[in-house]
Amino acid sequence: MNKRLLYVLIPLACIFGALIYFSNSSPNGDTLESREALLENAISTKTDWSIAKETKIEDHIISCAYSTNGKSTIAVFEPVSSRKYEFLTSTTRDSTDIITGGTIINGEWYDLIWFNGAQTEYAEIIYTVNGVKKEALKYNTTAMDLIHIKNPEKDYSIEVCYYGSNGNRYE
Repeated sequence: MNKRLLYVLIPLACIFGALIYFSNSSPNGDTLESREALLENAISTKTDWSIAKETKIEDHIISCAYSTNGKSTIAVFEPVSSRKYEFLTSTTRDSTDIITGGTIINGEWYDLIWFNGAQTEYAEIIYTVNGVKKEALKYNTTAMDLIHIKNPEKDYSIEVCYYGSNGNRYE
């Protein structure tokens, strides 16, 4: 075989091998651990994130996580293929704060609410739409799950209160 051809083929094979290795070693979001790695890359490389709760809304994965530096987040991962997810967005607060955020999934707006600051029994959510206060929505929060509400409104505000079994109120 021609030596010049070897000088071309060997570097090309190395580059091709490196591309395959790095594409397979980067987190693809299909496991909890790989989504934690995606969070660490997207939000902060100086802290470790642990996912506490997850839910699926349509084809998106919504993760509720806490960090080693006292932060909590709601992160949204969108599918890019049948077995790959990528980080889309997140809302991060101190762990003692209630997180209220939202995202658009397949053209629909969802309000996302999570509190990691204390064990609670229930949450009350009150919407004010076009200046009219609506009846409170009540959610059981003993499992500290994410609250997600599909919301078609454009002009509204939201009030969220969590209540503990001892009567403590968290706003």
